[in-house]
Amino acid sequence: PRHWKQAMSNLIRRLNADDMLRRHGTYYTTQIAIVSGDKASYFDIIEGKISRSQSSDSGFSLVGSPDVWNRYCMDIPPPEYNELGAMLGKGHVKVKGKMSDMQGNFMFVRRFLELWREDRREPQQEHNK
Repeated sequence: PRHWKQAMSNLIRRLNADDMLRRHGTYYTTQIAIVSGDKASYFDIIEGKISRSQSSDSGFSLVGSPDVWNRYCMDIPPPEYNELGAMLGKGHVKVKGKMSDMQGNFMFVRRFLELWREDRREPQQEHNK
């Protein structure tokens, strides 16, 4: 698997190129952090345009263990790990910070994570060929 920070840099390009995410994010401005154990990646979202950030002063964080994120990224995730709503509902992922920012555009956040998952899956699929 690729290094976490390299995967996040590649993700930025993929996120900004996604038509569905752009439509959902047209008026969405916040900061998002994805936290896996002791590693975190921070993103600024300004009217749907995503860039890397050095910290998350506002917005919200999605916090899960490396095991949780690895299960989410499996080719066929087990029940409770197949999508963000399930992981939140079962307590596998926690939201820290402004819950209202996440709830205000849940479709954007869900698509954001789906693209992140696809980005993480590709190197593993290449490795398995």
